[in-house]
Amino acid sequence: MFLFYVDESGTPEIPGVSGHFVLAAIGIPVDKWTRCDKQINQLKTSYSLSDAEIHVGWMVRHYKEQEDIENFEKMTPAERREAVTTIREKIIQKRKSEGKDCKQYKKNYAQTKDYVHLTHYERMRFLQELSCLVGTWEFARIFAEVIDKEEYYPPKPALDPEIQSFEQIVIRIEKYLEVISNRNGRGKRRGLIIHDNNPSVAQQHTKKMSSYHKKGTFLTGIHHIIETPLFVDSTLTGMVQIADLCAYALKRYAENKEDALLKPLLPRIDRIGSELAGVRHYTSRKYCKCFFCHPSSLPKQIFRNKRKRQ
Repeated sequence: MFLFYVDESGTPEIPGVSGHFVLAAIGIPVDKWTRCDKQINQLKTSYSLSDAEIHVGWMVRHYKEQEDIENFEKMTPAERREAVTTIREKIIQKRKSEGKDCKQYKKNYAQTKDYVHLTHYERMRFLQELSCLVGTWEFARIFAEVIDKEEYYPPKPALDPEIQSFEQIVIRIEKYLEVISNRNGRGKRRGLIIHDNNPSVAQQHTKKMSSYHKKGTFLTGIHHIIETPLFVDSTLTGMVQIADLCAYALKRYAENKEDALLKPLLPRIDRIGSELAGVRHYTSRKYCKCFFCHPSSLPKQIFRNKRKRQ
């Protein structure tokens, strides 16, 4: 039995506020879950993040309040948190007294309050260590659809990036389970998809998965993935937070060629020979020079987990 945790980065709307939309999944055998969860929690605890949700997009930002505090780096974590909280409360009170809207400020502060005891450098170091940790999980596999929205011309105009990505992820997971079932000779290997609980997509993905079970996808029937997706609260599920890390790393590389977080994850992407079977970059390959469009540019050592084509 495999568990496949799914999360997204960017917005699926076209044009939207992001250039790319990424839906990513990381799959682990169910008997490895305890080990993975323990390792994640140990790393989070070492940075005083044991009760925090790891949301990469918010962690990588610069917090102006920290930059305005003299000798912030020399403070204890408790002192840092108190100093940032005090400044933020003053900002909110000042805006209220001036009759200005505070909604966006409150949202930003709520999303980042769990990280304010860490400097930007410490937050980036934590994420790098987390990425390297996932890279050591030889039993894990990453799957993703990376869509360049400027190049998105689906055969069915009504097929938006969200549904296109989900179907592609389902196909790749199904094919992977089919291959390892045949290879191991231990009977059919099953998989369950576990998705971050996004109310806007839960109903869509549940209906689509139900349809795939009845009619199949455009490329394959579904014989190894059980049930419809299980939707969970990402604040309580560490492995969904790892899917968020994967999606963010892929998006930043696709848009800006930033590969610091992606490189440790590359060995975990499913591949057949030298072909990256787990990730597709939906874009104009004529102009794109990324790893996914040109896998021959990847370092040779990352191919040690390749599998043979059926």
